[in-house]
Amino acid sequence: MQFYIFSYLISILFWLWMIMKYDKFEREPIRAVLFMFVIGGLVSSLPAGIFNQLFGYLIDYKFWSGHEVGHSVGKSMLFYGFVGLNEEFCKAFATVWLIRKSRDFNEPADALVYSMTVAFGFSLFENIDYTLRLGIASFFIRQFNAVPLHIGLAAIWGIGLAKAKFLHRGKFLSTMAPYILVAAFLHFVYNFAPDLIGNPILSFVVPLIIAFILIKFALHKIRHYAEDGPFSNQLYCRNCNTPNLLIAKVCKNCGEKFHLEFYDLCPNCNTKVDKEAKFCPSCGYQLKMDL
Repeated sequence: MQFYIFSYLISILFWLWMIMKYDKFEREPIRAVLFMFVIGGLVSSLPAGIFNQLFGYLIDYKFWSGHEVGHSVGKSMLFYGFVGLNEEFCKAFATVWLIRKSRDFNEPADALVYSMTVAFGFSLFENIDYTLRLGIASFFIRQFNAVPLHIGLAAIWGIGLAKAKFLHRGKFLSTMAPYILVAAFLHFVYNFAPDLIGNPILSFVVPLIIAFILIKFALHKIRHYAEDGPFSNQLYCRNCNTPNLLIAKVCKNCGEKFHLEFYDLCPNCNTKVDKEAKFCPSCGYQLKMDL
């Protein structure tokens, strides 16, 4: 039991450190991250678990020791499709509900930090349930596939969250919906792949590969959004990641043209400004003319 608890603590410290590591220019307060981890994890995992159970009951889908009992492929696909959509929506909804008006949510990278933190909390609370029902072995297996899966999938709809906040002025549902659907589909593929493959070794390896590809994508996105954010005083090349001065038009190393996804540069003082801003907050230069 002590080793089990120690493993949980190590997992929490490792993944929170990993998520926050790439948000290097304006790190989020520890209190805010822990709040999203605990409260966000609970607020998302509890309703998701209830809805999964209800849907399984409605379609007569039962589990025994974590494996399907005599279900058709079609019914398994239906159940896993619902689980993917349900869990990704619950995580996204909890994140938006908790963070949308927070003063700490002040740059695009924060959308990924908080979405991935909520997903990490979700995965650990879910793992407690799996461990109680299926035994300690399931905990260690899920630490290497389910936990990175949930964190990586959250980065997908975290992109939608960043765009909703900083480009589409709070239109969270319409902006995030396509990203949630993509995450839900990948979640379905992850869950259904073991049934489809049949080989016990490949059934473990393939979901593991999917999970860690998503983690690599997620960490790359956090770093990219942080480097393009308002608190970075340089321009980082997307092609070679070379830092350049804010006045640069192309990368000094590879010649790649710079493009900021969420901000423009003031032509007068080179401060990063919102794309919808009419005046530069630093020098007062008029960026857009009233029509």
